[in-house]
Amino acid sequence: MGERKSNVKSLASVRRIVLLSIAVIVAIGLGSWVTHWKIDASGDAMAEVASELGLQVHQKGRKHQLRGRIEDIDIVVGTTSERLAGDIKYFTDFEIRAPDQPTGRIVAAGLRQKVIAGMKGAKSLVTGDAAFDEAVFLEGNPASLLAHLDAEARSAVIAATEAGWALEDFTWSARESGRVTSAKKIGALLDTGLAAARALRFEGDQNAALRERAEKDPLPGVRAAAVAAQEISANALTDTVSTAPEPVTLENALEALDEYYTPRSLEAALIMAAAGDDRQDVRSRLSMAIMTRERTEESIEALAKIGGPGDVRVLNSVFGEHEAAAKAAVAEIEARQ
Repeated sequence: MGERKSNVKSLASVRRIVLLSIAVIVAIGLGSWVTHWKIDASGDAMAEVASELGLQVHQKGRKHQLRGRIEDIDIVVGTTSERLAGDIKYFTDFEIRAPDQPTGRIVAAGLRQKVIAGMKGAKSLVTGDAAFDEAVFLEGNPASLLAHLDAEARSAVIAATEAGWALEDFTWSARESGRVTSAKKIGALLDTGLAAARALRFEGDQNAALRERAEKDPLPGVRAAAVAAQEISANALTDTVSTAPEPVTLENALEALDEYYTPRSLEAALIMAAAGDDRQDVRSRLSMAIMTRERTEESIEALAKIGGPGDVRVLNSVFGEHEAAAKAAVAEIEARQ
C-alpha cells in the first residue's frame, strides 16, 4: 500500500513539473509574440502617420523611426531603449525642431518640475497670465520668452505641456513609455506639439513683438510684465553698446562660450572645436547651432571632428541642403567609435 501511495505521489509530482514546464513555454512564446506584435504595430502606426503627413519611416533592427519635414519644421519620432534596474525599457520619443523658437526652457509646472527647479534654485518667469503661470514653468530670458507668448501661443503651450511636451535648446520633446502602437495617438501628440511650435513663431523682430505684448495683450498682467522686460532689455543693450566685446580668440573662448545663446558663443565653440576641444559645452553649442540653422555648414564640420554618439541624433535630423554633409559627419563620428 505504501509503495502504491509513493508511486501516486511521484506521478503527481511529474505531472506538476510537466504542467509547469508547459506553462513556462507558453508564457515565453506568448511574451515573444506580444513583443513582435508591438514592434510591427508601432511600425505600422508610424507608417500610417507618415502617409498622412508626407514623412518617412526607417527601420533599424527592432526599432522604427518616423522622420521628415513639414514646411520648415523637422520631426522625429523614434523607438529608443534604456537599461533601467537591469531591464531594458523601451520608449517612444518625439522631437520637433522649428525655427524661431524662444531661448530658454518651457515645461509643465507639475510637482516634479517644481522640485527639480527648487533644487537648482530656479524660479519660473511670471508672465502675468495667472492660468498660464499656474500651468507652465518658464526659465530663460524674459524679453525673448514674452515676445513669443501672445494669447494664442500661451493657450497652445498649456495644451502641449499638459500632453507631455517640453521645450529646451530650441527643441520640443515628449516621451511615451513603451512602443506606441496607435497611429491616432502618435498623430494627436504631434498635432499638439506642432501647434505650440507654430504659435510661438512671430513675424518681425523681438523688440516689435515685445512692444505689441506691452501695448495690446488682453491681460493687464502680461502688459505689465512685457513693459518690465522691455526695460531690462534696454538696459542690457545700453551696457553692451557702452562696452564693445573683444574678438573671440582661443585664449578667451571659454569665457565667450559661457554666453551660450550669442553669436560669440558659437564663434568660441567653432574655435575650440578646431583646436580639438571636445568638451560637452562645445558640442552642445554646435548642436544648438545646427538645430537653429546658425552657420550650419561650419557647425556640422566642427561636430564631425569632435562629436560622439550622443550627437548623432542631431545630425540625423538634418534634411535638405546640408543633409549630405550631416550624413558624412555621422559616418566620421561612427568610424571613431
